Amino acid sequence: MKRRAFVLVNRATNAVVGRIRPRRFRGADLLMLTTTGRKSGAQRTTPLIYMPDDDRWIVVASNGGGDWEPGWWLNLKAGSAAEIAIGDVVTPVRGTEITGAEREQMWRTLNEKVFDFQGYQDKVSRRIAVVALTPSA
Repeated sequence: MKRRAFVLVNRATNAVVGRIRPRRFRGADLLMLTTTGRKSGAQRTTPLIYMPDDDRWIVVASNGGGDWEPGWWLNLKAGSAAEIAIGDVVTPVRGTEITGAEREQMWRTLNEKVFDFQGYQDKVSRRIAVVALTPSA
């Protein structure tokens, strides 16, 4: 299903579709991240696999294994206003890159419990960002 259609169906079904768990996702859930374009000013919504971590949500800027950073991550790095929707709960968030030892531990956990992001990393020349989405006031 194309992203735009998926987003519409996800919203219309209160994320029932977003909770489908294909075997390759190892039990992962999806959130809907909406960012404002850093150049266009247009809002765009992207479904992302996430892992909850205390009061934040961890996502990976893998871009499906593409060798360029996804627009949503570029928008967050530029300070774009953003929000996530999980089911019918909408939360304003900001995104920050996880680095250092915490990134390495989080990367291992994500690959073991959520999805084989390492398969994407092995195909690209950039280092794929691990991003923490935290509630913003």
